[in-house]
Order: sequence, then structure tokens, then C-alpha cells
Amino acid sequence: MFFEYSLYFITTTILSTIFAIAGLGSAVALVPTLNIVGLSFDMARVSGLFVNSITTITTSILNLKKKLFDMNFVAPLAISSLIFASIGAKISLMIDTAIIKTIFGITLIVIASMILFFKQPKNKKFVGSKAILIFTGSIGGLFSGFLGIGGGSIISPILLMFGYDMKKIAVGISFVIPFSSIVAFGSYATVLELDYNLLAVVGVGAYIGGMIGNYLLHFKVSSQMIKKILAIALYIIAIKILFI
Repeated sequence: MFFEYSLYFITTTILSTIFAIAGLGSAVALVPTLNIVGLSFDMARVSGLFVNSITTITTSILNLKKKLFDMNFVAPLAISSLIFASIGAKISLMIDTAIIKTIFGITLIVIASMILFFKQPKNKKFVGSKAILIFTGSIGGLFSGFLGIGGGSIISPILLMFGYDMKKIAVGISFVIPFSSIVAFGSYATVLELDYNLLAVVGVGAYIGGMIGNYLLHFKVSSQMIKKILAIALYIIAIKILFI
């Protein structure tokens, strides 16, 4: 098992670093990637949610110390995301895995396309709307529980569509994701037998990746570079899930 755990650790560290740069949980890429390298899809989803929690809690603490959070922005997202994450997880447990993987692949293509090609509207009239934030958090939470991805990769492009700044989204979502991830993780943990050694391995990798990614977010990488990195990674993984 040493080789398998080493592979899971390296995979988790790399993907957690890349996605922490955007303030997102890495599960949207980690779940299918862990499945591709040999982990069952159910355990990959549980591991992804656990990793999302570790990575984004790490970045949240750092951002909290720097007083970067706007609670009027993050609170509606966090509360609505938390509620709908549990609903999504319960629905997922009633659906065949093959169907969920197909939905996963299509979702990745949609997300990647929005990140890469969508141009932000000049009209900022929706920025600051509580209704938009609650709607977005609900959709993100539902996908978080259903696919085991944390929800940040859903929330981010939706907020971009409504005119929010990428940097603001990246910082804010790092606070939101732990809520939906922990709730969804708990829902899966009640019906699946957990591998605690695996969770420890991916947890350490997520922590290291979160620290590195947060540093790069604030000091080294532009918003445009963040978008390109995320989109290319998601396209590659989606193609692998759907066609290979």
C-alpha cells in the first residue's frame, strides 16, 4: 500500500496547490483523478471532501488573520451552501455511480468553459445582492454534496457571471467551502467504511498544497493565469472521465 498512498499524497499535494491559488477546493479535480489512479469513486469523493475541508480551512485561517473577509459577502454563501450540501449528498447516494461520473464530466467541461471564455459583464448591478449570493451558495452546496467537490468550482463561475471580481471570489470562497464540505463529508461517512490512513495521507498533502497555493495567490500569480490553469486542468480531467 505504500506505493498507492505515496501516489495519492503526491496527487493531492499538486492539485491542492493549483486550486488553492484560486481559493477553491481541489476536489473538483481530485475526485476524478484519484479514481483514475485506482481509488474507488465513493472513497475518492469522501477523500475529496475531506481534502477540501483541510485545504480551505488552512487558507481561511491565513485570510482571517489578514482581515481579508467581507462577512456580508461570505455569510449568505456559507449558510445556503451548508444547507444544500446535505440535500445533494442524500440524493447522490440514491443514484448509480456511472450516471454520477457522466454528470461529473459534463459539469467539469461547463465549469472550464465558463472560466476560460466567459467575459465579465460591465454592469455590476448584481454585485452585493443577497438573493444572488444565496442562490449561488445553494447551487454550490447542492453540487458539493451530490458530486463530492466542495462547491467552490460551481460558485466561482456563477459569481463571475454576475460581475464579481476574481480575487474577491477566490478569498471569499476559501471561507465558504469548509462548511459545505464538512456537511457533505459527514453524510457520506455515515454510510461508507472510511480508510483513516488514506484520509491522513491526503490530509497532509492538502495542508501542504493549501499553504503553497495561498502564498502564490497573494504574491505570484495573476487572475488571468489562475483562470487558464484551472480551465486546462478541468478539460483534461473531463476528457479522461468521459472518453478514456
